[in-house]
Amino acid sequence: MPYVAATLEANGLRPDLFVEPFTGGGSVALELLATGRVEKIGLAERDPYVASFWQTVFFDSDWLCSRVRSIEVSLAKWEWMKRTEFTTIRNQAIACLFLNRTSFNGALNGRAGPIGGKAQRSSYKIDCRFPRERLVRRIRACARLADKVAFVRLASALDVVADVHREFQEDSVFFYFDPPFWAKSSRLYRYSFNTADHEQLATALRYLEKPYLLSYDPAPEVERLYQQHDKAKIERVELLYTATQRTAEEELVITNLEETPQDTRLWRTHAEWTQLRRRRSSVRA
Repeated sequence: MPYVAATLEANGLRPDLFVEPFTGGGSVALELLATGRVEKIGLAERDPYVASFWQTVFFDSDWLCSRVRSIEVSLAKWEWMKRTEFTTIRNQAIACLFLNRTSFNGALNGRAGPIGGKAQRSSYKIDCRFPRERLVRRIRACARLADKVAFVRLASALDVVADVHREFQEDSVFFYFDPPFWAKSSRLYRYSFNTADHEQLATALRYLEKPYLLSYDPAPEVERLYQQHDKAKIERVELLYTATQRTAEEELVITNLEETPQDTRLWRTHAEWTQLRRRRSSVRA
């Protein structure tokens, strides 16, 4: 999020509408909205579970909070959720949250197992990431932003781009794309990308006039796709991943904007954060 915020600032942008066509966890859009860097947000997802979750967070939050407080968190419940194909928005929403908080790495993909394993012999049990009241507070915090959520849709990214062009012609719009990665896509997502999907997205963005920022894994195939764009600027940034252990990894950032942030290392050591806080405190003093 800080990198996207810095990109907006570097280009003098405060969009009327910030659109995430691959919403996932939604942290970028939500943080930008909560801190006043964008006026409104629009969210879209191809995965019906994720789309239903965000629709319920913003527009049916009382029900969701009630279910978070009452739902059984057990291996038996996880197995039932895993093998059931839910069809209503409410059931999909609670299944999305439950499986995200009780599955290894938070993955909704069918290959992801339960936290603690089927034997539950680990020191981390299946309920270790399901702090009910904390989750309720987070849902309530998101729900308070509902009047600034222009839409939450179950749709493909390119359909959303077309819809936004048609429906928000008079607004300043910024798109943030975070599509499925090129590598290991089928292992990470319920709805992954194949080569044709990646190529189709690249072709569409070549002609997108609205400002956008795109984040990807640093696959050579991705670089080759976007090097063909006249206006695409490709940068490498370094982030800290914590899925299994804390490791610094690179991602590609691709944009049609003129300016990008100078700082491309998006993490700090504990000592660096301490030094930065001291420097800020001395400036305020």
